[in-house]
Amino acid sequence: MTRFEIDNEFPGRLDGSDAFDWYFRAPDGESFDEVCRRAMSWIADVQHPTIAISHGLFGRILRGVHLGLSKREMLELPVPQDGFYRLHDGRCDPFTG
Repeated sequence: MTRFEIDNEFPGRLDGSDAFDWYFRAPDGESFDEVCRRAMSWIADVQHPTIAISHGLFGRILRGVHLGLSKREMLELPVPQDGFYRLHDGRCDPFTG
């Protein structure tokens, strides 16, 4: 939905929000903290080398949680369409093959 459509259907829902806040204001959607807990839980459950594919927003949060970044820092991480990252030992390196 566009911002105009959201304002018409859900008046005031985006008041005071910025470019990133709207991801977490969907009716019945997850909050930022809930998504972070889901990412942390997933990371904790990984027991061996794993390849994971996700959409850009969750990929940002997954990398950010792994690195211990703030909300703003997580949401400003790049989201290349052809990017792969290796998360290991508290690091997150672009994977080049």
